[in-house]
Amino acid sequence: MSHMTIIWMAVGLGGFLGHAMRIPSGIMVGGMIAGLAVKIAFLPGMEGSRWLSVVSQLLVAGAIVFNSDVSSVKALPSMIPVALGYSVVMLGLGVTVALILSRFFGMDILTSLFAASPGGLSGLGLAATESEANAPLALMFHVSRITLVLITVPAIAKYLSR
Repeated sequence: MSHMTIIWMAVGLGGFLGHAMRIPSGIMVGGMIAGLAVKIAFLPGMEGSRWLSVVSQLLVAGAIVFNSDVSSVKALPSMIPVALGYSVVMLGLGVTVALILSRFFGMDILTSLFAASPGGLSGLGLAATESEANAPLALMFHVSRITLVLITVPAIAKYLSR
């Protein structure tokens, strides 16, 4: 059995369990956790796959485009400066956290910048790899953040929208 097959089985089983447990975005969260756990435990030296990253990014882009209500964007052009301001604030917070990670926790500054930057897992993972940062360490921060956010935000939103 190939290493890719083992990882795909772990991702599939984890995705199924995440969905069955009704975790928000459970297929993705469960698949990531199970796949990474198996890779860490049994295949830590396994190389990544560039084509898989490209295909996954295209699928995510397609899901966002096809599931987006662009009429709301056209109706709210005044939100563009707010979104840009928010992005600048988040980037500033990310740089501040990166400096703290580097100074107090011994991470090199390049890895800590990729670990603390707001953004998506796949894009920052690719950028970290191409910049020669410690991509697995940076991605661990993003997997932890995304998992926590995907599990807690829906519950908080449900509570606050009452």
